[in-house]
Amino acid sequence: MTIILNTIEEKSVLEQISNLIQDNEREIVNTSDMKIAHCVGCNQCWLKTPGVCAIKDDYESILKKLVKADNLWLVSDTRFGFLDYKGKRIMDRIMPMLNMTIGFRDGWMRHELRYHALNIGLLYKGNAEQTMMEDWCKRTAANIGGHSLGAIPLTDTTDTTPTTLNSKLSTLNTQLSHLVIINGSPRVAKFSNTDKIIHSFAKGLEEAGVTWELHNLSNRKEWDAAREAFINNERTLMAFPLYVECVPGLMLEFLETLPTEHKQPKELSFLLHGGMDEGNEFRLCERFLQGLPAQLGCSYGGTLIHGGSFRIRTAPADQVAKIVTPYIEMGLLFAQKGNFLSPEAARFTGMEQYPWLIRKMVSMLFLKKVNGEFERFAKDWGCTRPLGDKPYSE
Repeated sequence: MTIILNTIEEKSVLEQISNLIQDNEREIVNTSDMKIAHCVGCNQCWLKTPGVCAIKDDYESILKKLVKADNLWLVSDTRFGFLDYKGKRIMDRIMPMLNMTIGFRDGWMRHELRYHALNIGLLYKGNAEQTMMEDWCKRTAANIGGHSLGAIPLTDTTDTTPTTLNSKLSTLNTQLSHLVIINGSPRVAKFSNTDKIIHSFAKGLEEAGVTWELHNLSNRKEWDAAREAFINNERTLMAFPLYVECVPGLMLEFLETLPTEHKQPKELSFLLHGGMDEGNEFRLCERFLQGLPAQLGCSYGGTLIHGGSFRIRTAPADQVAKIVTPYIEMGLLFAQKGNFLSPEAARFTGMEQYPWLIRKMVSMLFLKKVNGEFERFAKDWGCTRPLGDKPYSE
């Protein structure tokens, strides 16, 4: 069975879908008229109601189709050389198809499958970079146990302007005195791992005498103030978790509201974190971020990358402190240099992939402990079903 999730309303796109995907057992789901919210990162589908999303909207009907499907095709427009927020919002909500528990698959640390492997393909409109779209399909499919069906551009003559792939590196030579920080996580600040990382990072800024202000995209009432701060200050840092191989859909929606012309030089930097420890997990998103500032009229101040943040939500307070404390030093480094374009920032990511022997040791010792913490946390939340439950199985 092939499910096609179409986020584009144009009639010409529907005709191209029919011509390109001719599976006899296919179903096209046009999502434009459906009520589908952004994933809020609450983790309830992993830790409280396993496999069932806490958001009660039309996406549940999609999940029930996906658990019976072998192939998923996403049809999406593009912005900034990547999926637009409507397409990314659809994919961010696929998380109930996976479990919170972690293991190694194909040599990489991944979430365990809740149902079966799902192959993923992309039909896209716009001027996105082909190789990036293909890489996104491969990575997303691998994380859900399947393989890539490919990324196929749709015929589109409305915009032939090439997407800028690389930003100009930071040229600001003024000393950093104030930093605008935008928390791009869709999770409310009170429960946000990103928020805890930001406040640790900010301690380093404060040690160096740098002032800072924080705006949370999880609260749409803060969007106007976040835009104003972005417009009126030289340096902005956007901090967020890795979401289905790239930027959260909510953050993409906010980015589309930012101006692209500025009266003064602007530098945009990023703090990217995620649950997995291996640096390779972040490389596609990093590549996207390298090209993003130029499209917003900014120079690029680098990306600080670090994994292992899943346990911030579930670990005891003393262990959480150990996880976030290293960011203090990175805040001090940023205050001194004004960017993350330094060897010290690059080394902060850690190893690109666990060697074979270390994978064995991590599986037997560390992951057993981590998965046990997830079980304990779920019990504290009142979860009454196994974390690997399959609520939509026949």
